[in-house]
Amino acid sequence: MKLRKYIQKLCCFYASDWHLTVMLLPYINSKIEENSSIYMRCENNIEEKMMILLNKLEIKNKSSIMDINWNNKVAEDDNNINEKIYIVSGRDNFIKEKNKIIEQYYKNKDVKVKIINCYEITKEKNLGEIIEENGYKTILNTKGENEITDSKYI
Repeated sequence: MKLRKYIQKLCCFYASDWHLTVMLLPYINSKIEENSSIYMRCENNIEEKMMILLNKLEIKNKSSIMDINWNNKVAEDDNNINEKIYIVSGRDNFIKEKNKIIEQYYKNKDVKVKIINCYEITKEKNLGEIIEENGYKTILNTKGENEITDSKYI
């Protein structure tokens, strides 16, 4: 039997934890509707900010969003889902370490995994270098998932 393992990596750029929270909310909401499991691996925990935002909005999947694995707990195996999505944010070394752990965990599993690596925009980081260095083909922004074709990123 051949495993149908599929790990896709996307990038995302944000200006602050609040910006990340506001940008991720519509994406998370839509992925919950698609029966995806979402796991957060954030160097700076954004759970509190997400709860504040959710309490100010009327949103369909509010309770499911609040039930997300916000505290970096170990993912549970759930075979009744379409896709596992890991949102990883933090410094470069943190992102690389978490990616390695996730990839190792799913090495011999038949599952669709999406890893969204979120980088805080700083003067020291060049978006194009991050994209090229890591081979990203897709970016997540306020418009959702988009192929990287625009030269402004590179």
